[in-house]
Amino acid sequence: MKKREIILAISSGKDFEKFLEMQVQYCVLIDFHIALLQNLIEQAHQRSKKVLLHMDLLHGLSNDEAGCEFACQVLKADGVISTKPKVVQRAMENKCLGVLRLFLIDSKSLSKGIRLCRECQPDFVEVLPAIAPQILPTIKKETGQKLMSGGLLSGVEEIKACFDYGAEAVTVSNRKLVQEYLQYDTGKDEV
Repeated sequence: MKKREIILAISSGKDFEKFLEMQVQYCVLIDFHIALLQNLIEQAHQRSKKVLLHMDLLHGLSNDEAGCEFACQVLKADGVISTKPKVVQRAMENKCLGVLRLFLIDSKSLSKGIRLCRECQPDFVEVLPAIAPQILPTIKKETGQKLMSGGLLSGVEEIKACFDYGAEAVTVSNRKLVQEYLQYDTGKDEV
């Protein structure tokens, strides 16, 4: 994954079709039924795109270690996102990207999140909500992990702030906002 990567969070077939045409390499699938996942992943791979599965937010796929193995070995996902450290570790054992998602609501959740990162050593830590990017340098210093950020973003400046504070990737569910950021970042029109 390159630095300053935008990851489109997708929860509909329409958005997935648009993703295939966009200048975005990564997506995370949420709210999809297990029966659709393999086909979606194959379509993305045919376009040289990468698919992360949010294990906690899919239907019909268990968000445990066995479900993770299925996602990696059978579905051929490129990675998983989970709030469960054991699921993230199982993804990495299966040569997939492992992203530990942290919800920061107070100093206690921050301390717990840092502890989990140190124990789990994920490939990335996704920090939510993204509208509080000032905490990213602290998490980076305490864990040494690569950071992603996501949640509650509504403008290009908020995405830029996440990158400026140290996120290497930002997860965004609003496709139009992703297009606006890509235009801002490259100065080119999005297809």
